Amino acid sequence: MPPKSGEPHKYRGVADDLRERINAGDFEEDRKLPGERDLRTHYGVSLMTVRQALGVLRDEGLVEARQGSGWFLAEWRPIVRNALKRLYPEHWGEARSMWDVDVEGRQWEVVEPQVDFPRVPDGVARVLDLEPGAKAWRRDRKYVVDAVPVMRATSYIPDEFARDTQITEIDTGEGGIYARLEEAGHKPVEFREQVRCRLATPAEVDDLHLAAGAPVIEQHRIAMQGDGRVVEFNRMVLDASRFLLVYDFKR
Repeated sequence: MPPKSGEPHKYRGVADDLRERINAGDFEEDRKLPGERDLRTHYGVSLMTVRQALGVLRDEGLVEARQGSGWFLAEWRPIVRNALKRLYPEHWGEARSMWDVDVEGRQWEVVEPQVDFPRVPDGVARVLDLEPGAKAWRRDRKYVVDAVPVMRATSYIPDEFARDTQITEIDTGEGGIYARLEEAGHKPVEFREQVRCRLATPAEVDDLHLAAGAPVIEQHRIAMQGDGRVVEFNRMVLDASRFLLVYDFKR
């Protein structure tokens, strides 16, 4: 019988409880979950419901099935990257990094940060509404989570928005780029992202310590102020095996 209106599917309740137990470290000792039949008895549901719940956790990257051995905690817990939550102003407006939203207490750091003021590629100039050959501030950095390199990001910010702010320095201060833009009167209020998956280039393989031919996610984000002018263009290259991209939509 299908659930009544407003009643969650049983497998989601099982998945939610198992997720909480995983996060609490209940299975850390041998990294193995109870067998499917044991879970069926524990939750009082059908075997199909148990398998649906485990499928949810597998798709989230929390668990993995090993043929003939059962279900185990995944070797790598994906970074859940919720685009809408991480771009809420209350996050960067409260002097938090958007990465605090992504990693939820895991160890992360920025390495190899560089800031310069070069001539930008023509495609970037068009996005920023600059003349061909114009210069802009470029911020390049690599992100490492749990000692694993996971992403390279390169931001371009027009000089008129970055000048005389910490955006031109290695350390942008609490709240990062967007907090500094808000202080300068150029608060980002609208964002657009484009996402595509492709094979990593040789340079990206070396940079992110990938296997040859591994997939990456290339993500472009445009941040705009109230009048529609672009205040930042960010090109990100993500190790596709390390991320789960989530987009929430409300009716």
